Amino acid sequence: MRATRPTAVSTVLLVAWLGAAGAAAGQSEEKVDYLADVKPILEGFCYECHGEDRTRREANLRLDIREDAFADLGGYPNIAPGDPDDSELYIRVSSEFAEMRMPPYEAGTQLTDEQVETIRLWILQGAEWPEDEAEPGGEQPDGESR
Repeated sequence: MRATRPTAVSTVLLVAWLGAAGAAAGQSEEKVDYLADVKPILEGFCYECHGEDRTRREANLRLDIREDAFADLGGYPNIAPGDPDDSELYIRVSSEFAEMRMPPYEAGTQLTDEQVETIRLWILQGAEWPEDEAEPGGEQPDGESR
């Protein structure tokens, strides 16, 4: 029996298969960047109810301060680095149930599928949050200025 060399078609098929296998495993070639990709989504859709304005804050949850964003919410994590399916943030923005989904229907705006996927990938990739972005405006988590 004679060995055959791979053809261009078989090489393309192999590369496509490997790429699909990597995508199925949740790997992404591009690293999701908190400042460029995630923070604008949170600012645009979440900070109004989960930001620094104490009078508008819902569920006593802040998403603009790292410590609060990664907080344990009574036995379940808001953000579980590496595990979007165990992260309340991802569960809520991706929920199929209107009463659970964030932002709420009453807000009049929803995240796009691409934005939800950005959050999923960011969490899957470890949910890196730059240290210098840990607390906006030099505020303490309770809202008091330094």
